Amino acid sequence: MKLKNCIPVLFVKDAKVARDFYVNTLGFKVIMEFGGLNYAFNNGFAVWQIMDGNVIPETLGKENITNPNLASRFELCFETDDIGGVHKKLKENGTKFLHELHTEVYGQRTIRFYDPDGHLIEIGEAMPIFLQRIYEEENRDLEATAKRTYTSVEMLRGILK
Repeated sequence: MKLKNCIPVLFVKDAKVARDFYVNTLGFKVIMEFGGLNYAFNNGFAVWQIMDGNVIPETLGKENITNPNLASRFELCFETDDIGGVHKKLKENGTKFLHELHTEVYGQRTIRFYDPDGHLIEIGEAMPIFLQRIYEEENRDLEATAKRTYTSVEMLRGILK
């Protein structure tokens, strides 16, 4: 199993407000933006506004990720080229899942589970893999893929080459 791209993720009520704070107050730079809902910063972390219908609030409860006094408001997020193999290994090891293999509203397949101390971890398909899959499902239409995945056409062109 090979995991890559560990990204600490902070769940936020309003991604644009959070972005403005980290950019304007702390001087961070946005290196990736997904539909105004998710931002990754040059400092190695991201903020995500949880979308309606997302598996996280459906399983944890929205109040548990928006309450600033609770600890379930972040996760470690990794990517892999072999989501099926990772899922199988976690099941074989008796891992406690928040949810097993799931397709997110934007198309990426993910699993979320807990480490032995109860920290939430996500592993998702590597971006080039899931974006290529969605691109093919959308009949190689960049605009449709961008809309479905909340990814800019420019970013898709760079990733899909």
